[in-house]
Amino acid sequence: MAVPLAAVRVMVIDDNDFLRETIAAMLAEIGFHHISQARDGNDALGQLERVDPELIICDISMKPMDGFGFVGSLRKHPWPRAKDVPVIFLTVHTEAAMVKRAVTLKVNAYVVKPVQKKQLEARILTVLENAVVRRSGVSL
Repeated sequence: MAVPLAAVRVMVIDDNDFLRETIAAMLAEIGFHHISQARDGNDALGQLERVDPELIICDISMKPMDGFGFVGSLRKHPWPRAKDVPVIFLTVHTEAAMVKRAVTLKVNAYVVKPVQKKQLEARILTVLENAVVRRSGVSL
């Protein structure tokens, strides 16, 4: 099932300007046309309704609000897609406790830094295809 990436609105959240711009550039190379950026979790929450992302790619280690704080706030936010929008975490953390916490918050995938474009693309395609299947109610 092919997902038309050019039409998907994606938000990149990272407090490191260079890394955020690098991820946005990778996304453009992958085929996304609608890429918004946020400096941290607070900035992202403020942009949700205006940007209306269909995919969020978020760093875990940010200040003042980290990725866990952001996703926890996101899942309780009144924005209509807040509970279901797919989230991919970018992180250097691979500890079992961190992964378990991400799963509890309904994070859809993990990409370990340094990010490789092919790995990011594969993870994105899987997450978006799974989201389409969930919305359509189709069971495989």
